[in-house]
Amino acid sequence: MNPPERRTQWMEPGEEADRLRESQMGSTAAFGQIVRGYQRAIHRVAYAVTRNAGDADDVTQETFMRAWQAIGRFRVGEPLYPWLARIAMNASFSLLRRRKRRPEVALEPMLEGGAQWAGGDDPVEEAAASERDERLAGAYAALSEEHRAVLALRVVEDLSYDDIARTLGVPVGTVMSRLSRARAELKSRMRQTG
Repeated sequence: MNPPERRTQWMEPGEEADRLRESQMGSTAAFGQIVRGYQRAIHRVAYAVTRNAGDADDVTQETFMRAWQAIGRFRVGEPLYPWLARIAMNASFSLLRRRKRRPEVALEPMLEGGAQWAGGDDPVEEAAASERDERLAGAYAALSEEHRAVLALRVVEDLSYDDIARTLGVPVGTVMSRLSRARAELKSRMRQTG
């Protein structure tokens, strides 16, 4: 199955605040609008970690169930996406730990802003790309959860350092150092394998 599309339609801040207040008063209809506004983005986060569409579906559902249960504790006015993405990341990693397996991740090959492989009809090129994707997946899977999380949020979700920091609940400097270390480790592992 193909990975989910990258962009989403997030809610306007005023609309989001209104839906949050209504949700905190028990409105499932308002919460449904929140779900519709963020479902694709949260699914992308889950897919980036699990690399399985079915698992991403399960994690997305679990994320919104957990969010609904905790909606009363959410401070209206704070950005909603980082909170939801943090729930999704935690649920994704919990799922993987429960299964005691590593994710099969083929990150977009633009870790440093490079162009993606365009593909083609040449079987030799396709085989080489497939082998490279497998090596990249293995290297990514060997990273720590912290490094996989920061790479997924930066590369797949294209979040800013500030947004990643809010999502993970760490300072921006920590995001920058984790991202730098993750990229260096990923490059090193890729060199070792081929």
